Amino acid sequence: MINEDLELYNEIGKNIAKRRKNLGITQEKLAMLTNYSLSFIANIESKTYQSFSISALNNIAKALNTNMIALLPKDTFKYLNNKHIKCEYCNYNTDIPIEIIKLLNNIHEITNRKILLTCPNCNKKIII
Repeated sequence: MINEDLELYNEIGKNIAKRRKNLGITQEKLAMLTNYSLSFIANIESKTYQSFSISALNNIAKALNTNMIALLPKDTFKYLNNKHIKCEYCNYNTDIPIEIIKLLNNIHEITNRKILLTCPNCNKKIII
């Protein structure tokens, strides 16, 4: 699990660094824009294991004029390949936007747990 986490965080860090450099923003400027320390930003972009929250990723994405999904690794479809969910209790069907599939997949990869959703129709838990 640690190696998988390290790989995931490193890939996100690479994507952050690439986006930052493409925009011509220094690590110092990104730290200032996000109100994070320079060492935090530097560690995210390096191969140093630096965990961070989804909120931190969202703040960094906003500072880089993008969204979190754009900073995630491209191979995020290992876990959730289905773009559709059906509630087994009430047969409610819905399509899932690709961005949400990517995010749910990354949450699964980080936590190594199945994803629990609540059906908006019957309010029962759906395990995916």
